Amino acid sequence: MLQRKPKAHGKPVVLSDVTAYLQVIAPLHLAAAWDHVGLLSGPLSAPIRRVLIALDLTRAVANEALRNATDLLICYHPPIFKPLLDLRTGGDQPEKLAVELAAKNVWIYSPHTALDAAPGGTNDTLARLLGATVCGSLGYAPTTTRYLKLVTFVPESAVEQVAEAVYSAGAGHIGPGSRYSQCSFRTAGTGTFFGDESAMPAVGQKGQLERVSEIRFETVLPATMAGPVVAALKQAHPYEEPAFDLLMMENPPENVGLGRLADLPTPLSLTSLALHIRRSLHLPQVQMIGPKNERLRRLAIVAGSAGRLPLEAVKRGEAFDCLITGELKHHDMLALRAAGLSAICLGHAESEKPVLTALRDRLTQRFTALPMSISRVDPTPYAVG
Repeated sequence: MLQRKPKAHGKPVVLSDVTAYLQVIAPLHLAAAWDHVGLLSGPLSAPIRRVLIALDLTRAVANEALRNATDLLICYHPPIFKPLLDLRTGGDQPEKLAVELAAKNVWIYSPHTALDAAPGGTNDTLARLLGATVCGSLGYAPTTTRYLKLVTFVPESAVEQVAEAVYSAGAGHIGPGSRYSQCSFRTAGTGTFFGDESAMPAVGQKGQLERVSEIRFETVLPATMAGPVVAALKQAHPYEEPAFDLLMMENPPENVGLGRLADLPTPLSLTSLALHIRRSLHLPQVQMIGPKNERLRRLAIVAGSAGRLPLEAVKRGEAFDCLITGELKHHDMLALRAAGLSAICLGHAESEKPVLTALRDRLTQRFTALPMSISRVDPTPYAVG
């Protein structure tokens, strides 16, 4: 167990490093059941030297990615949504462009509704930009994340390199929105081994019982990240066969949803709120539904297309005055008015784009040397006349 192996030197960022942290930011289990989120193409060992973030995969975005030598395209909307019938290229459909980019070693990851539901994600970003205080989730369905406790035993001189490796792979995060990172518990103790004649112990000698001062290192991780974390542990640990345990943990359900409830600091009329939103998000226009002078305080925020989610929430007693969303179908607008509620529609893309900046900033804090940019050619599909 205590055999010597070459020490790993600093390595470049690879795809698994970035995807592990993206799953910390937006855990995939939070996504809607119908969605197709996560890594859509690429080997986990692929080197990542440049990242581009976009809302949609269009021909212009694909050309921008290739022109800028992008290795990873984080595309908010998944370009591959339904099963592919072939891997042929040609045409400007998102799935065809995804295959074309993969053939040129440009890989794609999509967070979509996982990012919408995640703390600090799409809807929380909208609330923050509007100066509203989040007070709950909209339409939440209790979900339980399976977590593991990792326990391993490391010589004191190597504990920091092992800790950094498993943290980078996705372990050590605690609290909503992963507000606390690099969390661990460490206890000093003594390990023993007896190596036979074929052993090459990193400490002590073979052929005799050895006692080694070690640190018992404990941390937590989502069960979905067990593979990358264990691989990182083995790579960083000085022992060729490090001892470790993965212990299942019981966690209470998480009350998260695809939308948010948020309170304005002071009530505003529908007209004043619409003007406030236009100024805060730099929008040329919004759509208003409801009495213009009605005083509004509590908002329901659902980026993208709210669908029937707000109406279902009302039936469950989740009260609010005004829905803030990207778009609504005609009959859903009528149903909201029949329920005595107001709504402001920002435009589908306009309601989602603010999170791209927030996502870039969080990734840049983690990967400080990795060039990361937001697409400059990812406009809304329509123009205001």
